[in-house]
Amino acid sequence: MKKMTWIHLLAALLAAKLLLHFCLNGQWSFHRDELLYIALGRNLDWGYASVPPGISFWAWFGDRVLGGSVWAIRLISTLFGAGTVLFTGLIAKEMLGDKTAFNGKFAMLIVGLAGLSCGAFLRPSMLFQPVVFDIFYWTLLCWLFLKYINTAQPSWLLWFGAAAGLGLLNKYSVLILLFAMLPGLLFTVQRRIFSQKHFYIATGIALLFFLPNIVWQAQHEFPVFRHIGALAATQFANVTPGGFFADQLMFFLPALPVWLCGLYFLLFRKEAARWRIFGWMYLTVLAVLLLFSAKSYYSLGAYPVLLAAGAVFLERISDQRNRWVRIAAPAFMALTALIVIPVALPLFGPEKEAVFAKKLTRMPGLQGILRWEDGNYYMLPQDFADMLGWEELAEAVGNTWQSLPDRSTAAIYAESYGQASAIEHLGKQYGMPRVWCFSDNYRYWLPDSLPANVNTLLYVNDELGDDMPGFFEKIEKVWELDMPLSRQHGDQIYRCENPTPAFFERIGAAIRMVRNEEAID
Repeated sequence: MKKMTWIHLLAALLAAKLLLHFCLNGQWSFHRDELLYIALGRNLDWGYASVPPGISFWAWFGDRVLGGSVWAIRLISTLFGAGTVLFTGLIAKEMLGDKTAFNGKFAMLIVGLAGLSCGAFLRPSMLFQPVVFDIFYWTLLCWLFLKYINTAQPSWLLWFGAAAGLGLLNKYSVLILLFAMLPGLLFTVQRRIFSQKHFYIATGIALLFFLPNIVWQAQHEFPVFRHIGALAATQFANVTPGGFFADQLMFFLPALPVWLCGLYFLLFRKEAARWRIFGWMYLTVLAVLLLFSAKSYYSLGAYPVLLAAGAVFLERISDQRNRWVRIAAPAFMALTALIVIPVALPLFGPEKEAVFAKKLTRMPGLQGILRWEDGNYYMLPQDFADMLGWEELAEAVGNTWQSLPDRSTAAIYAESYGQASAIEHLGKQYGMPRVWCFSDNYRYWLPDSLPANVNTLLYVNDELGDDMPGFFEKIEKVWELDMPLSRQHGDQIYRCENPTPAFFERIGAAIRMVRNEEAID
């Protein structure tokens, strides 16, 4: 019988991670953002209002090739999440080297357990969002640069450039990583990279990959800046330094001692001097995010390299005198996972999950799990509340649509991209048309002008706008979502008939604003 190696151990833990997600990925419905990305996949382009085009390809693949179910779409995230853990293990092995004194099995045990227990590895591996790809690309870039440091082979820089270009096509936050590497390059021996032609070739490769999105942004007058401005005025406004640092501790709570050891190892240990750039990178990432009051989870991609370094450090010190480390570290991770996993993943139904979450908030330091991006506290974590009510909404709109006597003169309007994308994706069987919506990228999919024969509008919003009675002769409320645990609780459907000229004037003006790339009030 062959002796178990570090490869076998890591593979076994990755298999356990995959099995966990395979069992839970279909428990709840789509997240509102997942529905938007699926809509992007139906409208492939080189750019969108809030994200680069990378995720739209995977959305298209999940919808058209894998079938478009919740489980199928999330399979993609799960595989990329497992890939992140794999490259974290490869970073650890690269730092351990080929010395026979370190067989790598304990380091892989730590890495694999982190993949199974840490919320920042678990929830992104479930939700189909750019963040799981972002963490993957950050980890991949760290591994590629580590290979360059250890081998001094410039070809690794070329691969780094290609990966950076692909990462930028997924999420612009890769720029934070690239910027954060500058201090480590300038103030360590790695500054010699600026004299190598492969560095500039790699930069060119990254720009070549990213160029189509730059062109798209320029053609649309850079909507990314409007999106960032909107975030700064709303969600970023609720970010506090205390909450930011509390989140950093909570993201990888079961592996907290591991990544802290990794940061110490990278910054202060002589044997890690050539990898010091990654320690400086982490500190720079935090400084940049704090400076701009950015969302705390933007830092997630900086942690895998710290986890790998911490696993290496613990394997190095867990000799005969410190054998207790090999028991204490995995035991701490396993025990903490009992608290973290039900918070990171929806193990129960909504009602039981709410009861469990309320009990958890009684524990010191866990109150923040029920705090949403608006700064208020609710019954479920925001991501969980965002996965409720979409089927019910799509079914109600679909049934109302089918009940219309003349659907050829009818249209559907939704106030948010979540509502619009849920109606389109989950209500396919009702034969509904494209939903009118001014939210996010839906603003670019509006018709050039409003059809003059529209006589009935199904209006979907969480309230009836003050101006709506002046736009239609008859308005009837036909449905309201009664689901207190859902973030969509209170969403309503109105059947609006016989539009007035003011309605056509208002919608026409709004469409012209979009065409001119002006803000819609």
